[in-house]
Amino acid sequence: MTELSNIHFEIIDRNRHRRHEQMKKQDKERFDKLKQIGCIACSKKGLFSEPIIHHIRKHTGLGLRPPHDKTIPLCPQHHNMGNESVHLNKKKFEELFGSELQLLDEANEKIKQLEKDYIFYDKGNE
Repeated sequence: MTELSNIHFEIIDRNRHRRHEQMKKQDKERFDKLKQIGCIACSKKGLFSEPIIHHIRKHTGLGLRPPHDKTIPLCPQHHNMGNESVHLNKKKFEELFGSELQLLDEANEKIKQLEKDYIFYDKGNE
């Protein structure tokens, strides 16, 4: 059996710097708002589903996670478990619901509307 050298451990542990990263307050707030919106794909069918957060991978390597502001809310069925999911059948997903970047724009608009409603209904002073 060959002995492992330091280079092996560097490759295995290339993301070790991310372990100690703390999620920023604005990222947590974004994720909370995305969860309030629900699955963006289900909403196009007039349904609400509890979402998980999907990071849009555009021009990032496999070992790198995109920034938290490039996220959309998707239920497990539309994220990675269904025949129409973004991970298992991206082409079908985009035919039905639009591209990930289009959905990102829609999600950002819904977040803006949530923030307006929050201020308008004076929920910020409770």
